[in-house]
Amino acid sequence: MKRLHGVGRIVLVITAVLVVLLALAVWFVTATPGASHRGPLPPLDVEGRRLAGVLKTHVTAVASEEHNVAHPEALERSARYIEAALAKLGYTVSRQEFETEGVKVRNLEVSRGSGTRLVVIGAHYDSAQDAVGANDNGSGVAALIELARFLKTVQPAQGLEVRLVFYVNEELPWFGTDKMGSYVHSRGLASEGKEVVAMLSLETMGWYSENFDSQRYPFPFSLFYPSKGDFIGFVANLRSRSLMHRVVGSFRHSVAFPSEGVAAPESIPGIGWSDQWAYWQFGWPALMVTDTAPFRYPHYHTLRDTPDKLSYERLARVVKGLEGVLRDLASN
Repeated sequence: MKRLHGVGRIVLVITAVLVVLLALAVWFVTATPGASHRGPLPPLDVEGRRLAGVLKTHVTAVASEEHNVAHPEALERSARYIEAALAKLGYTVSRQEFETEGVKVRNLEVSRGSGTRLVVIGAHYDSAQDAVGANDNGSGVAALIELARFLKTVQPAQGLEVRLVFYVNEELPWFGTDKMGSYVHSRGLASEGKEVVAMLSLETMGWYSENFDSQRYPFPFSLFYPSKGDFIGFVANLRSRSLMHRVVGSFRHSVAFPSEGVAAPESIPGIGWSDQWAYWQFGWPALMVTDTAPFRYPHYHTLRDTPDKLSYERLARVVKGLEGVLRDLASN
């Protein structure tokens, strides 16, 4: 009887230790600084309403038709619009050209500041096959164009360069290959001896819902995150946890908008599904800014992903929050 009692105590101790370890693991993955905004959103001011209209104009111009290597003329129209928008802001646009299946394609880049240390913010401008791509990823492209406008007001810290990059070939069949635009870009930085201190991938950011059960997750995140798809997400791998904390903290300080963050293993579905993946291959801290795409958006990777589906007022709020993040990242 005493022996059984001793065994029971050992089992209880082991169980308690496992529970504590599990709680620590959950905290490590899900903890973020500050608190997400809850309740009604404050009214948009005049600037916010203007920004929402401009974002809609960008999305409509870049992503009103399928545009990818299989539709090179449409892809070229999207690229030229981006170049013209950036030139209008006073930038000299750099092209990183390469060939994919006999089609000449290019990444587009603008920058401010100089140095070997880089902050990179990027968004892919190609659409998936058989998809228009207004949310995926016209929303990210539109946001990045407006961040380029904001970057004109920012002076990066000494020795730091901020680069804004519009990538081609993020979608399959190029994702995870050496023809993926962001991989071409990050490989080039590595060969130049650059150090990326922070990378943000703007990916599918324009669809929100106030309905309960409008948000899904890969297991087990539904146990810890809200069921309403009304937030913007910041998704990092474990090595980029400190960057995620900094970005979420800056975002929450800058705007009243629901936000959630996670730093999780790359093996979990969705964690690495965008251009941040390419920078992880070189050991650099990077994260994705997203509305969670297929875990929320009903028109993901379809011809129904058209400009009329997006919430431009909410996207404008996200962009204002990212302006605060950009200013913070550029400061040191």
